[in-house]
Amino acid sequence: MRIFITAAALAAGLDQLVKFMIKSHMKLYDLFWVIRDFFKITYIENTGVAFGMLGGMPQPAVRWILVAVISMASIGIAAYWALNRKQSLIYNLSCGLILGGAIGNLIDRIRTGRITDFLEFGYKNITFPVFNVADSAVTVGVALFIIFVLNEGKKENNASGTV
Repeated sequence: MRIFITAAALAAGLDQLVKFMIKSHMKLYDLFWVIRDFFKITYIENTGVAFGMLGGMPQPAVRWILVAVISMASIGIAAYWALNRKQSLIYNLSCGLILGGAIGNLIDRIRTGRITDFLEFGYKNITFPVFNVADSAVTVGVALFIIFVLNEGKKENNASGTV
C-alpha cells in the first residue's frame, strides 16, 4: 500500500512543483533548448485533451466534463487497485503512477481549466506533442502495468503447465 500511495503522491506532487516552476520563470510560449534539435522546454497551456484535441470547444463545458471524466477515472483506478491488491512492486508502482498522473492533471483542470505542458521532443521541425510530468507518469505507469499483466500471464501458464 505504501508504494501505491507514495508513487501517486510523488507523481502528482512533482508534476505540480515543476508546473509551478515553469509558470514562475517562463512566459506563455517561451522556449529554451536543453539539447539542440532534440529536446526543449516549451511552455504552453492545453485547453483540450491529449494532443490538444477538443481545444476549440467552448471552455466551460469542456472544462467541467473533463473534470468529471478525470475524477471518475481516478476513482476507478483507486478502486481497481484496492479490489485487486497484489504483493507486487510493479503492480503497486504502476497503479500509483497512473493515479498520480491523473491527479496532477486534474488539479490543473480544476484550478484553471487548462493543462500546463512544457516537455517537447523531436528533431528539427518534426516534434512530438508537448507534454508534462503527469503525462509521463501515466505513460510509464501504463507501460509497467502491461509488463505486470504479461508477466502474470507467463506465471499462470507455467503454473498450469502450458508453454
